Amino acid sequence: MEKNNRVGYTMPYSFNLSLAMKLTTILLILSIFTVQANSYAQKTKVTLDMRQVEMHKVFEEIESLTDFKFLYDNTKIDAAKLVSIKANNKPVSEVLNNLFKGSSIYYLVRQKQIVLKTQKATLPAPIKEEGEVIVEEKLVQNIVSGTITDDKGQPLPGANVVEKGTTNGVTADFDGNFTITLTNESPILVISYVGFSTKEIPVSGSTSLNITLLEDAAGLDEVVVIGYGTQVRRDVTGSIASLNEDSFSAQANTNVDQMIQGKAAGVQVVQNSGEPGGGMSINIRGVGSINAGSSPLYVIDGLPINNSPAISETGNETAPTRSPRNPISFLNPEDIASIDILKDASATAIYGSRGANGVVMITTKKGNSKDLRIDYSTHIGFNQVHNRLDLLNAEQYTNGINSLIDLGAGSEAERVTGIQVNGTDWQDVVFRNQAILQKHNISFSWGNGNTSYLATLNNTKEEGLVKNTKFNRFSGRFNLNHKTDKVNFGINSTLSYIKDNFVPNGFDVNLRGGAINAAKLYDPTLSIRDTDGNYVTSEFFDIDNPEAILNGNHITGNRYRYLGSAFLEYFILPELSAKVNVGADVNNENKSVYKDRTTIIGNSLGGVASAYSATETNYLIEGTINYTKEIGNNDINGLLGITTQKFQNRFSSQDANNFTTDATLADNFGLADRTTLINNSSKSTNSLLSYLGRINYKLLDKYLLTVSYRIDGSSRFGEGNRFGYFPSASMGWLLDQEDFFSNDIVNTLKLRASWGKTGNQEIGNNSSISTFNSGNQTSYVLNDQFVTSLNPSRIANPDLKWETTEQVDIGIDFGLFNDRISGAVAWYNKNTTDMLLNLPVPTSSGFNSQLVNIGSMKNTGIEVGINTYNLTGKNFTWNSNLNFTTLSNEVSDLGGIPEILSGSFGAAANEVGIIRPGEPLRSFYGYDIVGVWQQGDDLSQITNNVNPGDFKFRDVDNNGTINGDDRVILGNSFPEFTWGFTNTFEYKNWNLNILFTGVEGLEMINGNLLEQYYPRSGVRVNRFAEPFLNRWTPQNPTNDQPSYLGLSQQGQGVNSKTVVDASYVKLQSVRLSYSLPKDLMKNTFKSAEIYITGLNLATFSDYQGFDPALNPNGSANFRIDWNGYPSATTMLLGFNIGF
Repeated sequence: MEKNNRVGYTMPYSFNLSLAMKLTTILLILSIFTVQANSYAQKTKVTLDMRQVEMHKVFEEIESLTDFKFLYDNTKIDAAKLVSIKANNKPVSEVLNNLFKGSSIYYLVRQKQIVLKTQKATLPAPIKEEGEVIVEEKLVQNIVSGTITDDKGQPLPGANVVEKGTTNGVTADFDGNFTITLTNESPILVISYVGFSTKEIPVSGSTSLNITLLEDAAGLDEVVVIGYGTQVRRDVTGSIASLNEDSFSAQANTNVDQMIQGKAAGVQVVQNSGEPGGGMSINIRGVGSINAGSSPLYVIDGLPINNSPAISETGNETAPTRSPRNPISFLNPEDIASIDILKDASATAIYGSRGANGVVMITTKKGNSKDLRIDYSTHIGFNQVHNRLDLLNAEQYTNGINSLIDLGAGSEAERVTGIQVNGTDWQDVVFRNQAILQKHNISFSWGNGNTSYLATLNNTKEEGLVKNTKFNRFSGRFNLNHKTDKVNFGINSTLSYIKDNFVPNGFDVNLRGGAINAAKLYDPTLSIRDTDGNYVTSEFFDIDNPEAILNGNHITGNRYRYLGSAFLEYFILPELSAKVNVGADVNNENKSVYKDRTTIIGNSLGGVASAYSATETNYLIEGTINYTKEIGNNDINGLLGITTQKFQNRFSSQDANNFTTDATLADNFGLADRTTLINNSSKSTNSLLSYLGRINYKLLDKYLLTVSYRIDGSSRFGEGNRFGYFPSASMGWLLDQEDFFSNDIVNTLKLRASWGKTGNQEIGNNSSISTFNSGNQTSYVLNDQFVTSLNPSRIANPDLKWETTEQVDIGIDFGLFNDRISGAVAWYNKNTTDMLLNLPVPTSSGFNSQLVNIGSMKNTGIEVGINTYNLTGKNFTWNSNLNFTTLSNEVSDLGGIPEILSGSFGAAANEVGIIRPGEPLRSFYGYDIVGVWQQGDDLSQITNNVNPGDFKFRDVDNNGTINGDDRVILGNSFPEFTWGFTNTFEYKNWNLNILFTGVEGLEMINGNLLEQYYPRSGVRVNRFAEPFLNRWTPQNPTNDQPSYLGLSQQGQGVNSKTVVDASYVKLQSVRLSYSLPKDLMKNTFKSAEIYITGLNLATFSDYQGFDPALNPNGSANFRIDWNGYPSATTMLLGFNIGF
């Protein structure tokens, strides 16, 4: 018997059938653990270089490098045979496949044991007693060969092939080939591989088989990223949506939010601006706050980042853009390996005070441990405005405006007297016909043994749809990972530089708000320039010539950002490790704005300049201890940690006007009038100190329990309320592992439930203390000296505390027909209490309101995600993914306050939203239109000044007067349901991926339409063609459109005509690709693919505007379309090459 480092045994030559049957039974029971064990064999890698040594020496070396032990019968296995093996960081399964290739030896992996057997097991001849006749059974010896591949034709080395009902089995070699000698008369082969659905195949006389395994759509062996660690999907009891490289590569992603959009249940991605690098909102399971923010926490390689822009962009006279920039636009999408979205409290409570709105875990790619691999990818294409506004042309405008004047609107001076040089389509002036975009990305991945490296370089250039807008990003990444028996450490770092060019695009009441606003309203009968080359302007309203806005506003931005993290993990014991993780996020932004004398304001003030600079830092230090132990039928994992994080923002600005020349733009403030120079600077900090713990427990591989607890201390709250406490608990039951569960249809079934509390601290710094402002409003002149004073700007509230969200989640994960159909269904209920609201206070205090904790709100819904393998063939496959989410939002309580009116935009719409218990948050509040007043209607009982052709509003209180008491709730911005539907078709080397998305049952204020009905500058603004051309006239007494004569009804601007249905169905993306066959790439490339992609190709909706999916207001729970930067339809041609 071998007695060295391995567990060996020598079996007696002869044994009886009863013993064989018992051993067979034991082996069959042990085979339950084969999938998990094989996963370890495939993931555990070794480096060997052994020449002409006895085979058992190879076994001993593998045992010393891994946790494996070899078991074999010395009488059957020639362990003294001389062999040679060379492997550089190869999986153990691959090493053994090569070692036993060509021999009769095969192996079975059970837990951490490798059992060696021979292909043919023969029973010893029975001893024949004298006079006894023995009838021997003749063993059937069918030899079957085959190849095992996935649905893409890639071989599955190490796949298990077992003859059903026996322990007779082999494993596939590196190319997925196998040969097995069968012993039964009607043999059935059981084919299994980690991460794939097991398949049973009757042999039926066949001697050659081509077997295709499908990925286990339920993903129970998939590893997902959770807070401060990873977990096998099978053991997850919370609600986590996971997206990986396969999902990302199905379409060409120009930004990170496209990687998520339409692919995860319960996650809504809303584009706020179509400009390159523009803002977007991600809402996970609704909105949980009124004033404390609704964006999720982003965690990149373990480092939580700050979502807020370093420089605030609020849409004032000189602001470059209205919507805050995309907080993760600095990331190169091709650097991302996976995105895991934590949705329920069990998953998010580990992040405590920042988990109420969900957590988006972004993990970047790692290098490989093999030879150098170089991948280059590129695409080039163009953007076009997805849907232009249907406005009046010059002739329609002339006839329409003059018709209004004929009917008494405006004045005779506003009559259109002619068209200059065929007029101008101002959308053609403002928008590019084709905006070019291109991307170049190269990555280097290499390693040696236990160390891997990844380095990437990326450049993305994108012209904006609006002329003179651009986005140019350069980024580089370096990741390193090193792993030994005792120590693991890694570095993840990226450096990016972004240069932006903007044009103004405001959201305020000033008509000079932006180029898009001007293109919409400007007189189409005018030419761009006069005969002297000067910009033509309209005398009827205070707005710049659209081209003057483009060329007379010089706005640039530069952003430098470094994001890096490093960790060191030391294994004190095999089951106990200590880890230190540090991170730094340094963001430096600069913006300059100059309005030259070709603009109205620049001309009146002699040039106007602003310069902004901000540096934002985010430093993290955390330490954790992790314990993992398997004790009998109990699996335990425990985590304890302490973490501290500090944020700081330094901001400075300069404003001046009356420059001696426009030539230097905003680069020389010394040329400005010194009396107009205003300098400003600020510094703000906040920090977190946190303690956390989590226990994962599994019993009998079927009963699951997770408990977590986090204590957060935040400097943003008063001393008495700085610490918040956030517990969670969840349970799971793997019913498919129960002995009583036997079902030919349902092969995977897990029930799960969770409860927990999370918080929201996004209220800004110093909100609990009194603050003071300085500036011109509080300054004065004393003895000819300018004196700056301070005035209080906020009432202190030392009792200010966390918003708390309590969430319950119940779900089921399932797999049907051997996981041909799989998915998950979940119901959730989120209840937020202690909401932060500005409560009115007596005016004698000198203030209007005070921030207090009051009120509650809830979100409930159902999430469904289904994956299907519709068709699977040798050359053709069709897979689908459908996700579907319902959402119901309701304000439960406002602390006794009956309602709060809020929200405004433009000059014609104030108090457009209402917060009222029992209704969705910020429901639209306005007037219900019941028709149009007609000639002959009795107007004597109406006290308002109305005329035939005016909108007829519902008189709610029947008092004959239309006023604020007649307002009703007109809708809200919470969709009844959202969905995404992806189909992937593969035929040989061709791949076609199609994604549809849809939103149903939400409303939005169409501010652009409101501007048409109630213009702010008389009759000479341009209009939407369809409603205006079908307007009410005495000859066309329609009951649908007004006469456009009643300009006095601006108080009723928000009504059932301007609050519109924004439901839509989108063809979000189509990608067609072709991969070069391997036989064509010999000695050239490792991989090569060419593709064409279309994004945002079609929208099916009744909405009048650029895009119903666009939300320029920036708040996902209060959608207002007003002067938004339009979305783009994108066409790309690209290729990927691997060397």
